[in-house]
Formats: sequence, structure tokens, C-alpha cells
Amino acid sequence: MSLSNIHGLLLNHKQLPISMLEKAFFRDLESTLKLFKDISGVEGVAILQTCNRVEIFLELRDEKVIEDVVSIWGDLTGDVNLKKSFVTIKGIEVVRHLFRLASGLESMVIGEQEVLRQVKQAYYKALAVNSLSLLLKMIFEEAIKIGKRVRSETEISRKRLSLAHVAVEAVEEILRNLNDKVILIIGAGETGELVNSALMEKNYRKLTLLFANRTYEKAIHLANMSGAIALRLDQIENYLKIADIIFVTTSAPHYIITRERIADAVKERDKPLLIIDLSVPRNVDPEVSKLQNIKLITLDDLKEYIDYSIYDRIRELEKIETLIEDHVERFLERLETIWIEELISKIYCYAERVRVEEFSEALSMMRTIKLDEKSIEIIDDMSRAIIKRILNPLIENLRKNYKNVNKDELDKILKVYTYTKTNID
Repeated sequence: MSLSNIHGLLLNHKQLPISMLEKAFFRDLESTLKLFKDISGVEGVAILQTCNRVEIFLELRDEKVIEDVVSIWGDLTGDVNLKKSFVTIKGIEVVRHLFRLASGLESMVIGEQEVLRQVKQAYYKALAVNSLSLLLKMIFEEAIKIGKRVRSETEISRKRLSLAHVAVEAVEEILRNLNDKVILIIGAGETGELVNSALMEKNYRKLTLLFANRTYEKAIHLANMSGAIALRLDQIENYLKIADIIFVTTSAPHYIITRERIADAVKERDKPLLIIDLSVPRNVDPEVSKLQNIKLITLDDLKEYIDYSIYDRIRELEKIETLIEDHVERFLERLETIWIEELISKIYCYAERVRVEEFSEALSMMRTIKLDEKSIEIIDDMSRAIIKRILNPLIENLRKNYKNVNKDELDKILKVYTYTKTNID
């Protein structure tokens, strides 16, 4: 089990604008994981895909296999420029990156809460299709642990941060006051809920809130949480004419708001319309921004509205960095000792097998002696005690001095000894 076999292919908001990043998105993660896992030389694979990143984590027998992975990635998404865009990391840097990511330090909005859930989703999805190697499984599990610890031991989670919250802040900055505004939220999924939550935190009393969703029951559920009006998706036409602000939070493979669709509504409007597209891929046609009296804000545009001063107010960023580095060090120590624990387990298993064989043989030799159950129990306990007294000092010494032990030589000696003993018997 070696970290040198672990690789990460990173494509995120640091390399590309989200409008270009969405071209690299996988439409069917489950089938993609299976496809990558079946590539010769791939021991394990996991994919983390969010609104501002697509990242593939691999355990490989041969580093050259990365070329095959990238080639298939390009074929599946139709993105011919992948090779020029993504960043490759390896070994301990993969571990550190995932730990930082789960802790919210690699997000566009530092301290973002949703990313930990997204890391969990990537882990569970890979687990479900059996695409994780043991080492990748360990790395993801430790990433989730440090993500939880950072949020429980520092103030980073005290202010709920997400792109949805940034979007509401941007709208407030543009319009100054949201009272008397009609706000339509299209999409009642997680992002829609976050937009609703951010609006509720503002405590505007004169706000008309509308929810539209393909599944009407979900729109009703979200509307009931905030005293809003629920709409079916095919009803939004009429409300495009009166809305002041539209948040689009769907995840359709096509445009929900097209230029033609919104143009008809604009004809009957006498006030500006602000549209915020929080969808990945984009669900609002970029051509919409060319229409008069319409301002379109995309995920890329939100970067200029992020309040970076919040990071100064999170005084514990240095503490978070320290927690992460400590966790990285402990994980490395754990990896270093795995082999010795496996070797110790083999020694104990072999010793127990020999003890049972010798105990059974002794009982067989004493079959003419009528031993009661208590006597048999005493002999059994004695044989166990002998094994413990012989092995425990050896095992304790191995654990203390494993760094000075030649792993291959010790393993070889154990194999020779067990083989010889078995054949002699």
C-alpha cells in the first residue's frame, strides 16, 4: 500500500471559468466510475463533481494509465481541450488536497458548508459501485473525519457560507433593498433551499416569494417553509412578466430560460429583471443578457461579489491549517504502521494455528486418560499463556522499532519459517 500510486486529476474554478468547466462534466457518474475501474492498471477510482470542480482520484499500478483515463474523459464529455486544462497531483498532495477540500479551504467560497456533503457523496457513490481501492477508501474516510472536526472545533461553520448565499448578497448589493420585490426561485433542490434560507435570514417582511419545480410536491414543501407560493414548472410563463428577480437552480441538460421565452415576457414589462443562474450546466441561455432591461448573473460573475473580508473575520484559519497538517501527519504514520500490523496479525494467526494443532494432538495422545472438562480447560489456557508470554515482548518490540526493521527481510523470514515448520510437521 503506497501513496506513490495515488493520483489526482483536478479541474476546478482555479483553472477554468465555470462556463468552460461545465464542458468536462460527466452526465452519468455511476457508469463513468465503472468504466474507469475496468481500465487495465486502475486499482481504484473516485470522482468528485460539484458546481465548480470535476476531480478524479485514482490508484494506479502504472502512471501511464493516466493518458487512457484522460482520453476516455475527453470522449465521454466531448471536451478536446482537457489535456491543456487539468492539474495532476500525486501521493501526499492528493491526501492534503482532499483534507483541505473537505474542510472548506479549496472552495470558491472559503468555508463553504456543502462541500463536505459533496465529498461524502463522491465516497458513497464510488463505494456503491465498488470502484474504491482500500487506500482510496482510507483517504476519503480520513478526509470526511477532518472535515467534520474542523467544523466542530473552529468557527468556520458559524457563518453559513455557500454560493447561494453569495448570490443573495449580490442581489442585495445590486438592488439595495428587496422589500416589495417579487422573487421567483426555479428549482426546489438543495440549491433552491439554500437560496430560500439565505433570503429568510434577511428578514424582509414585504417579499413575495414564488417556487417553481418540475415536481410540484417539492415546490409545495419548500413554499410551506417560508410562506411562499408554489408553482408548476409550466406555470412560470405568467410570472416571468411580474418577477423582479429569478434564481434558476435547476440541473436540466438544456436551457430552462431561453432568449425566446424571456423575450415574450419582457415585452409586457415596464421594470428591469435580474436573473441569477446557479445551475450546472447553465440553464439560462447566455443570449438572454443581450435583451434590454435584463441583467444575467452566472456562477462566474459571482466571484466579484464574494466578500473576501469574511476570511479576515475567520480568525481561526491558521488553526484550521494546523489541524489539517496534523491529520495528514497522523495519516502518514498510520500508513507506515499498517504493514507491521499486518505482519503481526500473520504471526498471531500462525502461532494460534500451531497452538490448536499441538493442543489437539496432545489431547489425542492422552485419549486413554479420562480428562474432565476442567482439566482440558486448564491445558488449553496454559497453551494460550505460553504463546502470549513468548510473542508479546517480540510484538511490543516490533511496534516500537518498526522504522528500523527491514520489512522485506522480516516478511521473508516469516514465510520461510512457517513453510519449514508446516512441512516438518
